[in-house]
Amino acid sequence: MQASKRPRTASGRIALGCGVASATLATAALIGWATGRPALMGIREDYIPMAPNTALGFLTLGIALVVSEGGAAPSSAWRRRYAGASALLAGAVCALRFLEFVSRYDFGVDRWFLQVPAEVLDLAPVGEMAFTTAAAFLASSVGLGMLAIPRPLPAAGHAAGICGLSAGAMGLVFALGYLYSPNAPLLYGSGTIPMALNTAVGFLLLGGGLVASAGPRSFPLDRFSGPSVRSRLMRAFLPPVAATVCLVAWLTPEVSRRAGGASSALSSAALATAATVVFGVICGRIASHVGGQIDRVEDELRRARDDLEVKVAGRTAELRRAFDELSVGHEALRRAHDELQQAQGRMLEQAKMASLGQTAAGVAHEINNPLAFVSSNMFVLRREVASLHDVLCLYREAEQTLAQYRGELHARIRDLCEQVDLPYVLDNLDRILDRSTAGLKRIQKIVEDLRDFARIDDSDFQDADLNTGIVATLNIMQCLADRQGVSLKSDLRPLPRVVCYPAKVNLVVQNLVSNAVDACPPGGEVVVSTRAAEGAVEIAVADTGSGIDPSLREKIFEPFFTTKPIGQGTGLGLSMSYGIVRDHGGSIAFEPVPGGGSRFTVILPEHAVRPMTPCPAPG
Repeated sequence: MQASKRPRTASGRIALGCGVASATLATAALIGWATGRPALMGIREDYIPMAPNTALGFLTLGIALVVSEGGAAPSSAWRRRYAGASALLAGAVCALRFLEFVSRYDFGVDRWFLQVPAEVLDLAPVGEMAFTTAAAFLASSVGLGMLAIPRPLPAAGHAAGICGLSAGAMGLVFALGYLYSPNAPLLYGSGTIPMALNTAVGFLLLGGGLVASAGPRSFPLDRFSGPSVRSRLMRAFLPPVAATVCLVAWLTPEVSRRAGGASSALSSAALATAATVVFGVICGRIASHVGGQIDRVEDELRRARDDLEVKVAGRTAELRRAFDELSVGHEALRRAHDELQQAQGRMLEQAKMASLGQTAAGVAHEINNPLAFVSSNMFVLRREVASLHDVLCLYREAEQTLAQYRGELHARIRDLCEQVDLPYVLDNLDRILDRSTAGLKRIQKIVEDLRDFARIDDSDFQDADLNTGIVATLNIMQCLADRQGVSLKSDLRPLPRVVCYPAKVNLVVQNLVSNAVDACPPGGEVVVSTRAAEGAVEIAVADTGSGIDPSLREKIFEPFFTTKPIGQGTGLGLSMSYGIVRDHGGSIAFEPVPGGGSRFTVILPEHAVRPMTPCPAPG
């Protein structure tokens, strides 16, 4: 898979250019050593040349910097590994050279790769890596190693920038030394090895490349990048200040040398005056730049304040007019307040039913699987226990024979039978199994109610005569009414055909009738009536029971809410009926009946919109 290309940033292009330049400078020095041309080795024949090991170090680190920045995907693994290996190699060689200076023990590092004749320029030996050069190479190797870390932390970028800045600063010191004293290069009159001019330039390039490769978010470029005031001021004023300092430092010895000793004091005073003028110009530029921005900001703030006062005045007038309009509509809002509270209550009910419906579906599913397993095992257990009962009876018939021939075994069996009370167990085992089976059936009924509450089995969405289904439902419920001594009557008027889920509408009627019969005392009466309304049909179920407490009005359609004794109701019937009617686009409500009892009214449109899912119950 090819690495995705990304556009090279300005800092990346600078790092690439610095790497190429430092590698080129090193290549030129090596060619000079190979061909014997002093100009390639040290820029000028009277300057000390770059040592071969120094040139190899620049070539190694320069190429590594080019490789790490030169591809379409600079973060690829092989580029990081190459840069890390190059940094390790160069750092190890320079560390040994550094150790030679500290311990004064000769490891012969300068003769490992190339042999050069032992020469001196004035008193300085030629072809050997200087102490300062080894230190700068160590800093550069550490910086490049930090950049080669696979997933560098921000601290690694800062460390690479600091190392690059250190190497570049060391190169700048020696490069300015050559600039300030072109006819008397540094340290040529002593036995200490100085830094060659092209070496100093090479560290300027290599250090700058490391700083640029570390990126604008690492030190020191983070001080210059970005839109902040500090960054803009640093970009605007640091270059002229640095240039002025370098210029004054160069002019001081130059003017003193040309003016002679007699006029050195006057020359120094003139330079001080010139430096004061230059820094005064710079300070004036800073004041003009910063002060101008502050003045512009103050003018903008003043104009914004004036505009704000005008806008506030206009907005105040608009608010006053709006307040008048709100005062006029206050009475209408207060009338709508009750309707909003009712709508909020319905929304809360729907949210609670949705949550409880999901819980009920999950509980039904989790209970149904082990319930089926236990029910199946109970059936097998009843069958096997019957066989075991017969076997034990046969054993008891053989009791006399066993006592006659195996008296000891018969005694043990008799003791065990007395211990477990075998006659009692045989007489009551069937009743125990019957009660267990009845309990399982009760659990199955609860699970079925939970499943029906969560999602009623699908049925066809079709055109139907509701009266036909209501008659069938009443026939089914007649047994319940007769058992409780309640009269079940109907008043079914002709109805238009309704597009709906007939089985689910029948379930709503069944739940309402069941609740009405349970609410009536013996001798009570339940009346189911239907009639056609404008574009809809109305189904009413009225009873002569004890009625519903007004304080329970808000809870009557909540899942699991019931006023029946424990074990006689699950509290899911009205909640499920509410969901079915709602999904048909209808409504369900109840009201007290004069003289006692309650009346539930269901209104369904003739042409209900087919739900996306077939009429799920709440949740």
